[in-house]
This record gives sequence, structure tokens and C-alpha cells, in this order.
Amino acid sequence: MPVTHTRAVTSASIAALAFLIITLIPVWIFNRSLFSLINGLHSPFTDPIWLALTTFGDGLIAAIVVGAFLLVNPRITVMGLVLLLFASVCVNSVKLLFPTLRPVSLMESVHVLGPVLRSGSFPSGHTATAIAAVLSIAYFMKSAAVGSCVIGFGVLISLSRIFVGAHFPRDVIGGMIFAVALFAVFVSFVWPSLEPHVPDRPDFSRPAFRVLMGTEVAALIYALLIHAPFHAEWSAAAWAATGAVAIFLGVRICKNIRA
Repeated sequence: MPVTHTRAVTSASIAALAFLIITLIPVWIFNRSLFSLINGLHSPFTDPIWLALTTFGDGLIAAIVVGAFLLVNPRITVMGLVLLLFASVCVNSVKLLFPTLRPVSLMESVHVLGPVLRSGSFPSGHTATAIAAVLSIAYFMKSAAVGSCVIGFGVLISLSRIFVGAHFPRDVIGGMIFAVALFAVFVSFVWPSLEPHVPDRPDFSRPAFRVLMGTEVAALIYALLIHAPFHAEWSAAAWAATGAVAIFLGVRICKNIRA
């Protein structure tokens, strides 16, 4: 990517980070009130939508979706997987060092969709995962409108954590802060040196590409057979996401073989 693009993205990331940090202050003050307001906005129609969105924030599913871009632009996959790894390490370290209780453990009335979680509230791992993934995808989008839509989808996944009763608003903002900060640091200091070593098109002649592709297929099979039915928040949504990736990979691989 041109240096001007990287600088513009870095500036936008810093601005977004500043906005999120400022927003965290009032959100932290009115945390429980905001949670009750948002979590109370549920209905039989919207509940499946929010549960599906929260399923898409699952770390494995997000990694598989990012991995599918190997057959489009491997740079998206490399950036996405690195950011997902860093986000997971940072978020889980904070959860371990500073344990906090989730809404179900602190409030009397909580509308819960999916598994009932009681600890490890701050920050939201699903939020950090979703934002890290969409930022890595949006970074390479030629259309600003498409990139904005991708980021908007990540924000909806983040908000779903409140609607399903898994996180407080402060946890969601915290997850966003971690993801945006990691993205800004990575794009500014790591990616310029790493980018020249990553092809922008699929290249099956490279051993590293074949390893990543094999890992993607193995993760996809595991998700379809084990993760979706036994570990995902909503099996149907997990199957839909991973099934769509499987179809996409099959079509792209067939095109490459014919070419």
C-alpha cells in the first residue's frame, strides 16, 4: 500500500482511538444503566439476529473468514491473523490479571442468549476479535464505502455482546480500544517491513502459502464437524458462516485449477 494510504489510516485510527477513550469515561459511569437499556431492547424477531452476529465474533470463525482471503489477497489474511493473535493475547491477559464479573453475576434482570457466562467480563474478546478482523479487511478495500460497511458490520458484532447479555457496554468499548490500538501500532511499525514479503495474489508455488492454505482447510473441517455443533454460541449461524467459506474456497480453487 502507498505510504500516503498508511499515514491516512494511521491518523484515522488514532482519531478513532481518542474518541473511544473519551467515550469510555461516561460509558463506565453509566455502565449498568446503559446495559439495562440496551439489553432490554429484545424481541423474538431481533434475538436470532443478535445471536447470529455474536457467533460471527467467535475467534475461530473470524480466523477462518480472514483465512478465506488467501485466495483473494493473502496480505489480508496475514494481517488479519496476526492482529487476531495479538488481540487474543492482550485481551485474555487483561482478563486473567484483572478478573471482572459479567452482567449475569452482578444484575438481577439480564436477557441472555447463548451460553451463560459469569466471569472474564472486561474487555470483550468477541469485540476485539471482530474489530481486528474487519479493520484488516477494510484496510485493503479500494472503496471507502465498502470499507465503512465492513467496519460497520464489526461494530454490530460488538454491540451484539450487550444484546445477548454477555458483556457490559464498558467491556465492548474496551475491546474496541484494544483492537484499534493494536491495528494502529501494527500498520505504523510492523506492516511496512512485512508487506513486501507477502504476495498480494494467491501463489501455490510458495511453501508458506500452501501451509496456510492447508491450515485454513483443516480449521474449516474442525469448525464444521466439532466447533459449530458443540462450542459455538449458535450452531446454525456457525454452520452458515463456515459453510459459506467452504463454498467460496471450493469455487476459487476450481477456478485456479482451470486457469
